[in-house]
Amino acid sequence: MQLIIFGEMRLAIKGLGMVGRMALIRSVGLAALAVVVAAVYWPGLSGPFIFDDFPALVDNSRVHVEALGFGELWRAAFSFDPGGTGRQLAMLSFSLNYALDGLNPWGWKLGGLLVHLVNTILVYALCVRLLALAGVGRLLRWSAAAIALLWAVHPLQVSTVLYVVQRMETLSLMFVLLALLAYLRGRQAQIQGARGWVWLALCAPLLLMALGAKETALLLPLYTLALELTLLRFDGYTSAQKRFWRWGYAIGCLIVLVVFVAVVIPAYTAPQAYAIRDFTAGERVLTQLRVLPMYLGQILFPSPALMSFYYDDLQASRGLFEPITTIAGALLLLALFAVAWIFRRRAPLFSLGLLWFFVSHAITSNVLALELVFEHRNYFAILGILLAAADLVRRIPVRDGPGIKIAAVAALVLGVGFLGVVRAATWGNVLLLSTELTHVNPDSARAAQDLGILYNAMSDGDVDSPFFGFAVAELERESKMDWATVLAEQSLILLHAENNLPVKPEWWSRLQFRLRDRPIGHETVGAMFRLLDRRMAGVRMDDSALSSAFDMLFERKPMPPYSYGAVALHALKYQNDTARAKRLLVRAVDGAAPYPGYLQSLSERLREGGNSDVADWLDIEAAKSRKLQ
Repeated sequence: MQLIIFGEMRLAIKGLGMVGRMALIRSVGLAALAVVVAAVYWPGLSGPFIFDDFPALVDNSRVHVEALGFGELWRAAFSFDPGGTGRQLAMLSFSLNYALDGLNPWGWKLGGLLVHLVNTILVYALCVRLLALAGVGRLLRWSAAAIALLWAVHPLQVSTVLYVVQRMETLSLMFVLLALLAYLRGRQAQIQGARGWVWLALCAPLLLMALGAKETALLLPLYTLALELTLLRFDGYTSAQKRFWRWGYAIGCLIVLVVFVAVVIPAYTAPQAYAIRDFTAGERVLTQLRVLPMYLGQILFPSPALMSFYYDDLQASRGLFEPITTIAGALLLLALFAVAWIFRRRAPLFSLGLLWFFVSHAITSNVLALELVFEHRNYFAILGILLAAADLVRRIPVRDGPGIKIAAVAALVLGVGFLGVVRAATWGNVLLLSTELTHVNPDSARAAQDLGILYNAMSDGDVDSPFFGFAVAELERESKMDWATVLAEQSLILLHAENNLPVKPEWWSRLQFRLRDRPIGHETVGAMFRLLDRRMAGVRMDDSALSSAFDMLFERKPMPPYSYGAVALHALKYQNDTARAKRLLVRAVDGAAPYPGYLQSLSERLREGGNSDVADWLDIEAAKSRKLQ
């Protein structure tokens, strides 16, 4: 029976003709590529949500869609506000995950893996075109497959693919890759004298789709500029076309430069832009002179031991020589950029790879008040370095044919793939991941926080469990780190208060010190209101210390009206301090205009709590405020 089936298959394949057989072979090859990549990441699908997954997805009720109706999906699509596009397409994909499987992280991670598999195929297709333009003929598709596979299974990609919230990054790149393929198709058609404007016009809607996932898609024109500077050379079928592309990019670059100098730099170098950071815009840019070489090292030497995921202990550069590695990094990057520029005609693929590495970091290594380091920023940058390396490898002369190169590349793919499996498997086990992150970077407060919370969960509420002691010890270790946020003290206070254990006064002191002297970021604000929520739920704690902590917070950071209202309710319920409550409510009234209906609901809560006199006073103040407006 098997022989009959095999014979029928052979006859069917023969009947396809040469073109059909080649198409079938390529399809099987692409399927095999996807299967290999999926196998590398599969052990990691059982891992947990981590870090920004919680505020953006797990705790974001607006993305928790129960039914796939238009209204629900529309609300979910606009449930994220990073100060940019809103990332509606990415949030919509997350809402579908919730509708299908709730908050089971396995399905969410599978969704990220599926996007990565699509991107792997697109990277392969892009590499085929780029290698062909660079003059690669022999082993073209095998070379493209090797680059795509190395890109896909690189251990540095694990913390992008399996970090659920970074589907924003991978989904955005999917449309950027499609746009790059369309751009190349259109430009090559133009150069050959055919009509390519349809393909070029397709780049616009693809860019909009990419922006619907993440703002880094704005780098697309710079990616295409790098293509023109190297492989395409602003070529055209007519001299008019050549002038169009040269002048078009020149004018575009001038406009971008003017906007950057006149709008972006003033906006992001203002003191308030960096209020949540302990470094300035200038110090951030200087620090990137150390960070980019670190990324290069992680790409070229893909050991998981060099990848800690959390880099919150990294101190910003205070000058070119503080530390000395800043100037060393600057010289290295300057040399690489100079080489890319000088060899853009003699070695266009090598230059393109280096330029794409620089371009991919043009936003995240700039003046924007982002964190200093994140591994997912290399999702596309890895491809640039691989293209540059591939061009160097093909130029190495060999005496006895390409066999030794093929063997070396095969060994490299196997080695990188093995490291990818190791890191993915680590990400697939919550305890292994938490202990590994603290081992790789023992100075990371975030890693210590994750491990402490995990140990507490493993204690299952039993204060006599050794895991409870492990949790306290790890959180105490975190609390002693200078760069830690109030999360350590918040966790220690709650851990003891919820179990009716004594809370050390020094924890409150450290918490207040951080509120007074350290930058106030989203983590700090969230931690403080978590304390307040638990107190309002009946957990006993020092109300005086809690009130003092909020006074420090409000003194340094303006808050929306419901924040003042929540603390006012605490003052009335647990301190019977009407004067303090009214002072807070005045601030709530002053900021209530953008929140229609809030003051009325607050008044109702006051009456429900037995504070009708304060509610009457609030109604009068609210009426006065409306008249003034």
